[in-house]
Amino acid sequence: MDELEALTAESSAAGNAMDDSELAALCQQFESQSVGEEWDEIASQQEKAINYYYRRPFGDEVAGQSQVVDGTVGIVIDNAMAAVLKPFVSAEDTVSFSPRGPEDVEQAEQATEYVNYVINCDNPGFLIFHNWFKDALLTKIGVVKVWWEDKSYPEQGMADALGVLEARQTPNYLDEQDNGDGTFTISTLVPDGRIKIEVIPPEEYKISPYARCIKDAVYQAHTPPNVTRSDLIEMGFDPEIVETLAAYSGQGKESGREEARYQDERYGAADRQLGTPHKSQEIIPLKDEYIRVDYDGDGIAELRRVMRVGDTILLNEEVEEPPFAVLCPVPMPHKVIGLSLADQVMDLQRIASVLWRQMLDNLYKANNPRPHIPMGAERADGSTGDSLMDNAPGAAVLEGSIPIRYESVPFVADKSFMMMELLQQQQEERSGISRAGQGLDTNALKKSGQMTAAEVAQIMSGKNARAEMIARIFAETGVSDLFKLVLKLLVRHQPKARMIRLRNQWVEMDPRMWNPEMDLAINVGLGMGERSEQIMQADAILQTMAELGQTPFASMIGAKQVYEAVKRKFHAAGVKDVDQYLIEPEEGQEQPEQPSPEQMKVEGELQMQAAKLQGEQQMQAAKLEAAREEMLMKQQLAREQAEFEAQLAREKAALEIELAREKMAMEAELARERAALDATAKVEISKNRPGGDLAE
Repeated sequence: MDELEALTAESSAAGNAMDDSELAALCQQFESQSVGEEWDEIASQQEKAINYYYRRPFGDEVAGQSQVVDGTVGIVIDNAMAAVLKPFVSAEDTVSFSPRGPEDVEQAEQATEYVNYVINCDNPGFLIFHNWFKDALLTKIGVVKVWWEDKSYPEQGMADALGVLEARQTPNYLDEQDNGDGTFTISTLVPDGRIKIEVIPPEEYKISPYARCIKDAVYQAHTPPNVTRSDLIEMGFDPEIVETLAAYSGQGKESGREEARYQDERYGAADRQLGTPHKSQEIIPLKDEYIRVDYDGDGIAELRRVMRVGDTILLNEEVEEPPFAVLCPVPMPHKVIGLSLADQVMDLQRIASVLWRQMLDNLYKANNPRPHIPMGAERADGSTGDSLMDNAPGAAVLEGSIPIRYESVPFVADKSFMMMELLQQQQEERSGISRAGQGLDTNALKKSGQMTAAEVAQIMSGKNARAEMIARIFAETGVSDLFKLVLKLLVRHQPKARMIRLRNQWVEMDPRMWNPEMDLAINVGLGMGERSEQIMQADAILQTMAELGQTPFASMIGAKQVYEAVKRKFHAAGVKDVDQYLIEPEEGQEQPEQPSPEQMKVEGELQMQAAKLQGEQQMQAAKLEAAREEMLMKQQLAREQAEFEAQLAREKAALEIELAREKMAMEAELARERAALDATAKVEISKNRPGGDLAE
């Protein structure tokens, strides 16, 4: 770096403008020392992360033993993607522009709608965010490139001789054709274009070392590997110069990260340049570079865009900012490239893979014990050993003359289960992406027998806090830069007003007079958390607004504020197009006249008196109701007492009658028994009297 700074300072001190050969040499030196070259440490870490995500072998596998590879890196990256991406695709407007002055209010609203439209409709917004975020989470940085793509087209019109003279003076004039009747057909170029956004692989992005942010970097570059001669000519470069450029030779190419990314597509070691293509389709090693250098010799370094192939400079122009927006999930202070989530769990994937292999090897050996064949047990034809090596179910063993024994291998792999759980905990602590963030922990209910609602709420509110922090980092860095770049390019390059469809209406957007330096606010909070939590928050806001409407501070709330609050609730419920259900209040729409504070005070006192009177009336009514209920209760008790006494009397009379009947029956029975006894006694006396039997 010191050599490059010295070279730049020497050119500036001389007070002379640089020529293209000096500029090309300076760019080549910056490129060779930039961060992102194949041989630097960051490049090797990115290559390793890609291979770990694809669960590729480590290179130390042993034939005949387990070669399974754990998927820790892929699990962490994909779970983080689900949590981080959600807020950016849930809100209707990911960001919004704020006016810097009263004259910018309408422009800020239009800019918010138009920039979001350009990103999500003119470009595949969801895929851009998905690929951009995944690059950052996996390989430390995600890079998008934004540029204006010219889409000018020819148009023909009729004109007279005077119109032809006027058309010739315009920069868009192409040609004319005399119709022979005094009129001419004029061809003009109608300027048009669109914003283009592309996520570029990290291996194609270069930046000077020791850069603290991309805006201050001395050197940045994009090195696309798929630009052909035909592409360069379509870009407007001189075909004669393009024909002389050296084609891609494969020397000095990126091999590590690119091969890791496309390993599954390189069947038969296929390369980008297959065979001998037509010259128009030859790949040209183009460098799109942005370098701060004093090219004009005025002593002040300016940012210049240089499109270069080797020593040949195709384009050299001064620009205001580089077209890149960069994300890093774990930024380190004073650096552009920090850490990725993959960096924090790759060693855990290595350890988990070793444990998996040892457990599976132990299980395999326990289920397939090795035979011990004594000397002399082999048959003459050697078939005993061959048949023992056949592990097919039901396969016969051709025995020899001596018994064969099997070595019993105990299964001890279950001792590794606790280690696997420890690795899972380490994974969550390092990455911050917990299992509870993807759903309720199934073991949570077992820890205390039963969880309270407060405990569940605490878990749900704290889940994936790390993912929310990463989303905020993305929003405040690369996403913010992306939207600002789009706005600036629209203001500078859009040649005319454009009609777009918003909220089922055609709206004209003309950004040429907008302020490109408008402030920007990030709206990614709505997508975080559970949908039920978002709806509850929106309900709380509406409830507060309703309460304010009954106080002297009702003037703080208008139709626009109520509309935005209801709109927030609709978004929380998952409804993006709220215009199907709500009508947005128009600017200047008359609001109901609010009473003065004195009137509201009098009305409040009257309402209090009315409430007091109503309370007293309700109290009297309650007392009367209580007295009536007491009287009814006494009457009911009296009726029940009378019925009870009557029933008791009836039962007593019935009992007395029954007792009398039973007494009479007993007396009659006693009389009959007494009469029978008397008769028996007389007979006995007659038999035993003196003088014998009278009959004799």
